Amino acid sequence: MSIGISLLYLALLNIAVSAEPAAESKALEKCQHSATEFQCVQYVKNYDGDTVTFNIPGIHQFFGRKISVRVSGVDTPEVRTRDLCEKEKARTARKLVSNILSRAKRIDLKNVERGKYFRVVADVVADGKSLKTLLLKNSLARHYDGGAKSKLPWCEATERATASE
Repeated sequence: MSIGISLLYLALLNIAVSAEPAAESKALEKCQHSATEFQCVQYVKNYDGDTVTFNIPGIHQFFGRKISVRVSGVDTPEVRTRDLCEKEKARTARKLVSNILSRAKRIDLKNVERGKYFRVVADVVADGKSLKTLLLKNSLARHYDGGAKSKLPWCEATERATASE
């Protein structure tokens, strides 16, 4: 009796294992990469609000595992700073990005290119929503074109924007 159960278990396991690649390949069919887009990437971690690490399915592990990507068009507060207010804003930005990306059902990298310092820069889209837009909307980022960063302190900028509204 136990041999029969073992054989049945092995047969079911074989069916389950062989079914997984088919399901995975169907999911990847909807996630085709192009020269400027990587679709259905997997969130690994984020250092701060504008630097995120991803795994890119379907790409060789040397090039598609633990790839650091800079969010295009924004600069967020620095985690490593002596300014306590900026550090707190940086932690808030990091938590927001982590929450959004860890809960996202689908993440795509669009307009992928090499930026300053040969880094990968891309528009990060989580469940159809731009990470850049979400950071800007929550006053946790500034527009950034890759040139010189604003010297205006993060907390003064927020206080001035709030006072002028």
